[in-house]
Amino acid sequence: MLNHLQQVTIQAFITALAELDAPLPADLQKQVNQVGAILSTQTKRAIDELAELAKHAYINQLYLQARSNIQTEYHTQERNLKHRNPQKESETRNTPPYITENIAKAPPLDLEKQQSILQASDSVKEAQKIRRGLL
Repeated sequence: MLNHLQQVTIQAFITALAELDAPLPADLQKQVNQVGAILSTQTKRAIDELAELAKHAYINQLYLQARSNIQTEYHTQERNLKHRNPQKESETRNTPPYITENIAKAPPLDLEKQQSILQASDSVKEAQKIRRGLL
């Protein structure tokens, strides 16, 4: 299970990939694939390596922007959670309160999709494809 900062790191990296206009340089794509290969077995190491890869000039600006947007959105959601009544919201939507609470905190992609993006031969194209499927 990923902690909040790990979720932000991987989500921002994948968001940055989806925003690119061209495939990654071959050396960077190879490193991303290596991270994808260890994501489920060595999660902390994989996330640390993603954070390092995000410093690459090719993706850095998009990564930093995505990270900033994600953190701003998360803090806004957390603030809103403090002023909400999940019980009342769940009654109007016919969903249990714990589900209403978890929707705002859920990571956008599961581990399988994250790995498929990171292990793809063209991670940019795969991120864009999966992102379009979610919208």
